[in-house]
Amino acid sequence: MRTSLTGPIQVVGQDVLATSTTALHNLGTYAETQDGRGFRYVKAVAATVAGKLYQCTPQDATNYSPAGGLAVAAAAIGATSITVTTSLTVTLNALAGGYVTMAITPGEGYTYRVKSNTAVAGAANMVIVLEDPLVVALTTGSKLVAVANPYSAVVIMPTSISAAPAGVSVGIIPTASFGWVQTHGPVSVLNSGGTAIGLSVTPGGAAGAVKTGATTLNDIGYCLNAGTTAEYQMVFLNID
Repeated sequence: MRTSLTGPIQVVGQDVLATSTTALHNLGTYAETQDGRGFRYVKAVAATVAGKLYQCTPQDATNYSPAGGLAVAAAAIGATSITVTTSLTVTLNALAGGYVTMAITPGEGYTYRVKSNTAVAGAANMVIVLEDPLVVALTTGSKLVAVANPYSAVVIMPTSISAAPAGVSVGIIPTASFGWVQTHGPVSVLNSGGTAIGLSVTPGGAAGAVKTGATTLNDIGYCLNAGTTAEYQMVFLNID
């Protein structure tokens, strides 16, 4: 039986090994095969390699989430946009599909999905348009932090990890194209350090690889067969 995606979404416009230069699903869409393997829809920065681990969009700690957050203008309950008064450099709609929250009160703890944002270049007053209205009014004491959509620009997981794992590539997604990475169930992945059957694995050791579980990193799965350094093995992923 050919591998096909089914599950939570009713119609799959792009199958597991198919790619496209235009998005056919929302980034981050989750779908499953009939045997329970799970996949996330992503955009690749550079062409992906089968069996390598990829990470989410690296965080911009200067323009998106500096310590203490970004200053904002006051906004009433029900408003559908937020004006950031800190001077930033952000391209048009770089945050579209991403998320914002308030780091400190008023408004802390609520998550808002971003519909769009205006462009700023070393300037203040970027406007972030929200998918849903504000639940709590903001004041000039509120501080905003933002993240781009985690799946909007996945890159191979470097040795020095700079973002959360997005998934394992199961084929080639060309540069700046869209496709699926696996996040759940059995998958082939590069091992950077011999790992025994049943042991957990975490990212690291080599770019795009996994290694025996490390206490300083989150487990992303466990071994289905014994791993050998610099070779590929079967891992049961549990990123999702």
